[in-house]
Amino acid sequence: MFTSCKQEQIKFNQSQWNTPDDIDYNHRELMIEDLSKNYLKRGMKFADTEKLLGKNQLSNEKDSIQLQYEIYTYYGSDIDPIETKTLIVNFSADSTLTNIWIDHWEK
Repeated sequence: MFTSCKQEQIKFNQSQWNTPDDIDYNHRELMIEDLSKNYLKRGMKFADTEKLLGKNQLSNEKDSIQLQYEIYTYYGSDIDPIETKTLIVNFSADSTLTNIWIDHWEK
């Protein structure tokens, strides 16, 4: 019998999204599918997105605005992260959502 290694996805919950488990947000990874399918839509305004997901890092570029939300950080036996996942939400200059993606970094 084969079983999947993929963790079961859960419905997006704003309160849970904004509340860390001890010191991290590892539970966010389980909400990404529902969040991206049912909440984050092209054309959504920056203020509405920030209200939904909470305030976080903001990066202003010449023609875009970007929000970044920690999804997962793994330290292993090191004090520095060896793997991270971040939800990136990009907006155009007029503050409308253009795309979302996951930045996955491994040492």
